[in-house]
Parts: sequence; structure tokens; C-alpha cells
Amino acid sequence: MMGILSFISLILGQLWQAIFGSFLFWVVLALVAVQYRRIAKTRESLFGIKGNSVLIDIASATVYGIAGGIVGSFLLVLTGINLTGLGINYIWPLALLLMLINPRFLCFSYAGGIIALSNLLFGAPSVDVPQLMGLVAILHLVESLLINFSGHVGATPMFTKNASGQLVGGFTLQKFWPIPIVAIAFLSNPSDLALLPAMPDWWPLIKFDQGFALSAVGVLYPFVAGLGYGDLVLAHTPVEKSKISARNLSIYSLILLVLALLASRYGLFKYLAALFAPLGHEAVIYIGQDTELRGKPIFIPPAKGVRVLEAVPNTAAQKAGIKSGDVIYAINGEGVNSKRDIETIIWARPSLLEIEYISYTQKKWQRAFINLRLNQPLGIIAVPEGDETMYTKINTQSLISRIIRKFRKA
Repeated sequence: MMGILSFISLILGQLWQAIFGSFLFWVVLALVAVQYRRIAKTRESLFGIKGNSVLIDIASATVYGIAGGIVGSFLLVLTGINLTGLGINYIWPLALLLMLINPRFLCFSYAGGIIALSNLLFGAPSVDVPQLMGLVAILHLVESLLINFSGHVGATPMFTKNASGQLVGGFTLQKFWPIPIVAIAFLSNPSDLALLPAMPDWWPLIKFDQGFALSAVGVLYPFVAGLGYGDLVLAHTPVEKSKISARNLSIYSLILLVLALLASRYGLFKYLAALFAPLGHEAVIYIGQDTELRGKPIFIPPAKGVRVLEAVPNTAAQKAGIKSGDVIYAINGEGVNSKRDIETIIWARPSLLEIEYISYTQKKWQRAFINLRLNQPLGIIAVPEGDETMYTKINTQSLISRIIRKFRKA
């Protein structure tokens, strides 16, 4: 096998081609930009305060997406995922069709699982089931890493009702990443693609049909994917929730990857992997939703003071260090117990605000000093106090959650 540095350089060179050698990456990036623009408009329409610049959100997503693409590329090549036999031409149309049922079904775990089961039960379409399940596992593993490091960024605050009907504050997490990535393919006409270097004896980890190597040339094939993440936060902070979601999704991904590896050697595991791909993903969604809807809510009014749902980015409150979950007890020495109390003090237009609060993360009494200019918003969104008439209705559409609700009713 070629040297490690040469191998890394070869992969990075193909990633460069995926980004700058094709317009597809920029098409995906444009779609991602549209989504972040939509999220920004939603935030502004709900609370009338702008957050981070959309350009910053897009730039951040792009950097994280490229980093995820680097990790995914090495995993795909080292495990030996071969794009040639995965039936991508079948999976994409099916994924788009499933999206019409529910947007979150635009995911290879569902379309890939259905295609794999169809192959196992009916012999068509012709796909390499272990390889396909390996692809699904690695893409979700990359997604779990992206969620862990950036899933909480740009969380959108909201008011909603939990499972008991209580009006609470919370967040929706929505992230999108453009992913340039490299895998292997066996082509009869490799064009100007980089040839697959000599690999060690243990390669590939997930065995594929060696007939490809007899009739075609192995190459490193750059392509572009888009990953998305959506979640609900009621019983945790956005940072805590993104860590939990990343952990659950990584466990799902690693189990599926192991099943794919075993399926490439033992036929029985093909069925297990094909079933686990969609059902395991549904279980991850159900656990995540149920934890938030039935867990103890964080963003509810305290016995005394005003709890912060969000300190809006780039506002006076956020720059002063106030964070989500903090409880404000006094401003300029006057006790506050409602949003109206805070508004009354600010309307008096004091030149300096001394805010006394307890930090949610540090559990310590702190002070923040803010010079608030004329007509400058403080930037604090407080938790709902119970008299709000507008709130977001949460629609839990997990298949598993619907089945469980039917059994509970019975």
C-alpha cells in the first residue's frame, strides 16, 4: 500500500475535485443556503429579533460539512464501500417518493432498507446489500459527528405544549450540511479519475463482489451529499440535546456498520441489517422525541425571577454573558418576576442596567452590566408565563411512536 501521507493527499485531492471540479457541490450549497434563510425568517417572525447572519450560518455549515466529508471519505475507502453496486439510481427516486409521505423520510436509512429487503425477498433490484448498509451506516456516523459539534448552533426558540399539555419554552434544532465525499467505484471508462491504489490484504472490510475488479478499473470517485438534522428540545438545553442525539445516532450507526460487516460474510445478517436500517432509525427518533415530550421541562417560569429562554445572538444580553436557562432576579436593584417587570424597567430608559441572575450552567449568582442605547433591544426572550395565545404545535410522526400510542389507547 502507498504511504499514509500519499494516501491522505490522494483523498484530499479528490475532495478538492468534488468541491471545485463540479457544479453539484454549489447546487447543494445553494439549497442549504435556502434552508438557513428560511430558518432565519422563522426566528425573526416569531420574536421580531434577528440572530446570527445567514452568511455566517452558511459558512459554518460549509466548514463543518467539508470536515465531515474528509472523515466520511476515509471511512468509505477503508471499509471498501463500492458505489458501483449500491443501486443509487433506485434509492434516490424512492427517497424522494417517501419524502412526499413525510419530509424526514428523505433519508437513505428508509429507502436503503426497503431496497435491500426487496432484493432479499424478491431478487430485485440488483444491489449489494452489505455494501449498501455500510454506506447508510457511515453517512449517519458522519452526521452524528456533525450533530455533536454543531447541532445546537442556531437553535430556534419556540413556545409549545409538552405531553401533559403544559405550555413550555423550547427549541427546534435544524441543521444542514453540504458534504463533499470520496468513495470507490469500478468503471469501464475511468476518465481522469484517480486510480484506486494498492490496498492491504485485509481490505475491504465489508466484502464486495470481486467480479467488479475483473471487468472494470477501480477509481476514487468524488461525489456530493447533503445531510440534515432536525430535533426538538424541551427537557434539555440545545447543547445537551445535540450531545444526546449524537450519541444515540452514533450507536445506531456503529451497530448497523457491524451488521453490514457481518452480512458481507454471513447471509443471515443481510436480513438483520436491512430491517435494522429503517427500524433502528425510527427507534432513535422515538427515543429522542419521547425524552423531550415526557421529560421534566427546563424552560418554565421559576418560583421567583424570570427564566431566560434565549439570549439572542449579537444582542446586549448575549454579549453580557447571559445564556439560555439563566434566571434573572433583579435589574438595577428592582426585583423582577415577569416579562412585564423587565419591560417596565427598560421603558424608563436607564443609561446602565445592572442585571443580577443565577447562571444555569455554573449555578452561581452573577452580575452583568449593560449600557443600553436608545431603542436598542435587550435581547432576552423569556420562557412562556402561561398567558400566551400563540404556540407551536408539535406533531410527533415517528412510526414507532404511533404504534405505541395505539397500544396505550387499547
